[in-house]
Amino acid sequence: MTDNNDNILGSLTKRDFLQSLGIMGGSAAMLAAMGAFDKSIASDQKEPPKMMSEGSGKKIIVLGAGLAGMVMGIELSKKGYDVEILEARSFAGGRCQSARKGTVIHEIGGEKQVCDFDNNQYVNHGPWRIAQEHHSTLHYCHTLNVELQPMINESAQTFIYSEKAEGPFKGKRIRHRHADVDRHGNIYELLAKCASDGSLDDKMTPEDRDNLLEHLRNTGLLNRKELNYVAGRARGYDSYPGAGMNFGTYSDPYNFSDLLKVSVGARWDTADHPAVMFQAVGGMDRIAKAMCEALPRDMIKFNKDVTKIEQTDNGAQVSYFDTESGKEEVISADYCVSTIPFGVLNQIENDFTAEVIDAIKSPRSAPAYKIGLQFDRRFWEKDEMIYGGVTQTDIPGNRIISYPSNDLHSPNGGVLLGDYEFGANAVANSNLSNADRIELALASGEKVHPSLYRKHFNGKAMSMAWHKEKYSLGGWVGWSARGRRNKLPILLKGERRVLFSGNGITPILDGWMAGAIEGAWLTLADLDKRIAQG
Repeated sequence: MTDNNDNILGSLTKRDFLQSLGIMGGSAAMLAAMGAFDKSIASDQKEPPKMMSEGSGKKIIVLGAGLAGMVMGIELSKKGYDVEILEARSFAGGRCQSARKGTVIHEIGGEKQVCDFDNNQYVNHGPWRIAQEHHSTLHYCHTLNVELQPMINESAQTFIYSEKAEGPFKGKRIRHRHADVDRHGNIYELLAKCASDGSLDDKMTPEDRDNLLEHLRNTGLLNRKELNYVAGRARGYDSYPGAGMNFGTYSDPYNFSDLLKVSVGARWDTADHPAVMFQAVGGMDRIAKAMCEALPRDMIKFNKDVTKIEQTDNGAQVSYFDTESGKEEVISADYCVSTIPFGVLNQIENDFTAEVIDAIKSPRSAPAYKIGLQFDRRFWEKDEMIYGGVTQTDIPGNRIISYPSNDLHSPNGGVLLGDYEFGANAVANSNLSNADRIELALASGEKVHPSLYRKHFNGKAMSMAWHKEKYSLGGWVGWSARGRRNKLPILLKGERRVLFSGNGITPILDGWMAGAIEGAWLTLADLDKRIAQG
């Protein structure tokens, strides 16, 4: 074995090995091997798998025209397969949706909402950002000519707001920048003093101690001689400098003891949430629309509500109800690939084995809730110097406010993502009437932006509770560690002529578009292997 971790067994690369293993042992074997290489479910794959089999004379039924289903259609059609995608909705994209003028949302048991946003504005109530390491998502954006723009995920001028903190910051907003600099400055000071007085001598070499002290001096947060934290240009100004003798006035640091009582904003985001991410220009649903346009005409059959899945050793049969015509139809194919979320699939009649049915029931459907609010003035920019980024709060039922990265400096106002909740809070918010959902978001936003939030709200909003959306029943599929070990491999094996794909088979990428896409790629490799074996 060579020292190059990506080249094994001489000239056989890790990718070649995994593809060969997939052909021999299927996706479950390949997944196990990926885990051994620390590659399991990672978004390292930059393009679809190379399929060896030709599809001439083979028909594939794909259930669901979300991203996973459309990726299956795009790649299978390149190899000559006869593909038919059955989609229960009247449009493609699955959970990759954006609300703009004319969008209709009607949740189970809820009130109908019709979007009436002005100025062609929108809110991404499905996916709202793309991480730089999600090569699979970027692959289709690039190859399908979906224009991308920066999505500002972190902004120094956004706020931290805590109602649970004890002390003077309770119910007070503080800038992210100020909190971050003060926290680090005080910690650096303590660390420098410990290094200087010998407290770290038993923990590091003298050379490392001296290098540490020099590093701390070079951060710009400490006085180089006294090694104490000094608020300066890194923290910023209360009164900004100008011309002549106007040198400005530095802002005063917060009391460190009081700041330590504020837990909001202290946790580091994971690496796939960097300061700058990406989004599709004009709304994230542009990605779904581009995929749909890339498919052969009429490959997707809309308004087809699947009612039954059956199979034999030689093929699969799917029954569905046409919600437009009211007719029951049956279609047969060599294979069926289901991208239907497991919570929905569990309600469809089938002839799966008891083991597979049990595995489908294993993951939970994760509740998720978003609300977008439209404002007639971009007060967050004009009055608060906030351009993109997220304000974090511990207000019950309203943990974030996300500011748009598109249309910066526009005179036409904009749409804020007023909140994004998951778990119990998503359920609680979704149980409110539409009017009460809006009121909760407004009352919360007014605490962060007093005298501005209500004043500039133009009365237009759209909210989505994904766990109440009939064909999703959740924002994503959530697996426990035990379920990933014991039940996921069962679904990766599939049934005789039915394979399971999409977001549900990529548990670490569960809420991302990359999860749906790479789930489809994994299934494509497995299907290719099965057809090659006859």
